Amino acid sequence: MADEGFGMNEVRPEFRYHSLRAQKARFTARFGTVWHVLVVLVAVALGLGGVWLLIKHGPIGWLMIGLVGPLVMLSVWWQGDLKTMAVSARAETIDDVMAADVLGRLSQRPSPKEIALAVGQSRAGQFLGVRLGLTPNFLANIASDDPNNTPAVWQSALRIWRDTNSPKVTGAVLAAAIVEQFPNHDALLANLKIDFRDVLGGIMWYERLESLIEQFKQKPLHTGGIARDWSFGYTPLLSRFAQNLSLQVSGGTMISQLDAHQAALEQLMTIFGSNGRQNAALVGLDGAGKSTVVAAFAEMLIDGHKTVPSSLLYRQIFLLDASSLISAAAGRGELEGLVTQILNEAFLSKNVILCLDNAQLFFEEGVGSVDLSNLLLPILEAGRLRIILTMDSQRYLQISQRNAQLATALNTIVIEPSSPEETVWIMRDQLISLEHRHKVTYMYQAIAEAYRVGERYVQDVAMPGRALKVLEAAAHYASSGLVTAQSVDDAVEKTMGIKIATASTDDEREKLLNLEDLIHQRMINQTRAVSVISDAIRRARAGVRNPDRPIGTFLFLGPTGVGKTELSKALADIYFGGEGNLIRLDLNEFVRAEDVARLIADGANDPMSLTAQVQKRPFSVVLLDEIEKAHPQVLTTLLQLLDEGILRDEKNRDISFRDCLVIATSNAGAERIREYIERGYQLEQFEQTFINELINANLFRPEFLNRFDEIVLFRPLGKEELLQVVDLILTGINRTLAPQKIQVTVEEAGKKLLVDAGYDPRLGARPMRRVVQRAVENTVAKQLLAGSVAPGSTTIITAEQIRAVVGDVADGGSMVSPGTGAPPMSLGQ
Repeated sequence: MADEGFGMNEVRPEFRYHSLRAQKARFTARFGTVWHVLVVLVAVALGLGGVWLLIKHGPIGWLMIGLVGPLVMLSVWWQGDLKTMAVSARAETIDDVMAADVLGRLSQRPSPKEIALAVGQSRAGQFLGVRLGLTPNFLANIASDDPNNTPAVWQSALRIWRDTNSPKVTGAVLAAAIVEQFPNHDALLANLKIDFRDVLGGIMWYERLESLIEQFKQKPLHTGGIARDWSFGYTPLLSRFAQNLSLQVSGGTMISQLDAHQAALEQLMTIFGSNGRQNAALVGLDGAGKSTVVAAFAEMLIDGHKTVPSSLLYRQIFLLDASSLISAAAGRGELEGLVTQILNEAFLSKNVILCLDNAQLFFEEGVGSVDLSNLLLPILEAGRLRIILTMDSQRYLQISQRNAQLATALNTIVIEPSSPEETVWIMRDQLISLEHRHKVTYMYQAIAEAYRVGERYVQDVAMPGRALKVLEAAAHYASSGLVTAQSVDDAVEKTMGIKIATASTDDEREKLLNLEDLIHQRMINQTRAVSVISDAIRRARAGVRNPDRPIGTFLFLGPTGVGKTELSKALADIYFGGEGNLIRLDLNEFVRAEDVARLIADGANDPMSLTAQVQKRPFSVVLLDEIEKAHPQVLTTLLQLLDEGILRDEKNRDISFRDCLVIATSNAGAERIREYIERGYQLEQFEQTFINELINANLFRPEFLNRFDEIVLFRPLGKEELLQVVDLILTGINRTLAPQKIQVTVEEAGKKLLVDAGYDPRLGARPMRRVVQRAVENTVAKQLLAGSVAPGSTTIITAEQIRAVVGDVADGGSMVSPGTGAPPMSLGQ
């Protein structure tokens, strides 16, 4: 490391062009790989030619053979000293610790720009260019042409070299130094969606990959030899149904071994190296790394790691998936016979450790699972068959509560989810195989974004599985072979139906800026409600809202039929991808305390529970209808949802509502709102008074109301507004008839008749739909069946036709003059 063998303070920020190491580096830069290959070929040709001439008794053959020696020495020197160019043991100046692929390209008095160009040709510099966007052109454009500024770059490079604990001052370190010397570099890096800490992280990532590659090269090639395979025995069923994990890891798989996993590996080594029960149960959440621990254990055994007891050397681990085995058997009897034979084969082979993946499926009855406790428990208690079980922690807890004897028989090892830092390193390590498999290149920003969105949106597995799941999905959305942060966002948006990036397209920005107009195409009036909802959506898509709460939480108060539900439907249709993304719960069905269980039920048992629906559609409008009728315990359960955007289901999993718009509706005090309006008061004049009345009447608790972002009052609709409602209903009818190429219009006098017939101050616009159905839709249906309306024509419904259906309707009473009426009596009086 940087501080081994010499102190950081001893290295001066000076560049010695004529130092021996710098001369070697320049020679190496000129004597590249191509020249080395040519030297080797010439040496081989001279050697063969010399031997041939000697055979032919030509004395010149000795001369040719003699020329081979210097060429061989040159090749060996290049392969050893020149190629590795180790850091000087007594480093004095920066050239003593600089990577040769940069050092050999520098002139006697380089400027920062020249350094940048040299960095762009180095291995580490190219790594930062591809991974972080710090390309050679980027660095050259920000670097100074003045050689007098170079000492400041050397000073920064030495400090970064020390801080990152890098073996050498590589091109990546120098790239970071050039960036750091640029004035206001934070703003510059912000354009790349990174900061200077990310640049340092990129350096450490490069060094980590170099270290992994070096470790991989130094892995032992022996895996037990032919004797190991002869001792293995005949195992046809095991070979058919199980994967040889040891064979896979010995084939070149890189496995990320975390510090947190070391304890688990040591426990496995102790258990299987002792004379006790030869079993282990790896218990943890899906994605926490149980399979990784088993793979790392297999690698240690097959590589003959120094910590492996001789009794475990070269033993092979076979992975058997419980779900695959269950699906392969025709019935319970066949499954028991199959499992028994496989276990016998594993035991008789003497060289196998069996790993039963998803083992909880063999200890419970249900869909896709079979309880084989009576078969497996005696084997586990005997402890003679070496076996590893991997089990989901929640299912293991349930099984152990039912079967205490099983819990006692197992040596349990708990696998905890990885920490944020560990997860990031695992993701970086896994990119080697991901990039090879998908033929793409991941940028640094993609890793950070995959962690962020995995933590927030992937709920079915634990870390690091969440982040890795997102990272792999992003490979399918690469742009020109490059996986960026946008690729990650696209993957999550397309696969999960969530909008996670800020609004970027002109079409979406236009929709957001005109959201009120779009909503008013579907509903009439209620301007304030439409405005506060639209503002919440705009805040979310502009990235200025609190990400740890729902998009918005609103309580709509008002009489029935005034547009509370219609506004929710309009939002779902216009912005959330369709009315199918409206999750509606009628809380008049949750009037008992025990109904809380139905609210948070697991999706496997009740797919219509609130948590199950939101887990399936996390980007949606959640409508909690008639909330005043819910039991107080139900309302208490909803407090966490409104406040933190999280609701725990019955399995204690956090279900996120942070990408939902939550709307609660209530008819509580509807008559009071009507009374205020009829006496001439505007909503703004009595809104707070009305809310206080609801609290005083014990209809809602203050702490519940305070959880909402906005409490919005809906005013009753008048006859003029109901005329507009009629137009909206007729638009819907014409949309339905569009495939038949038929249009329907209603005379203005007929519309007024419809309003008179459908007007009910208590029910709002709801009776209007029934009236239009009877007077208009029924009439059109008869005309279609009679053949009196042809495709491409327009049918006009007259006032007489409507009057024939609804009859003469008297006009309603007059309104009180605005502002002249006395305030109505309070609720409860």
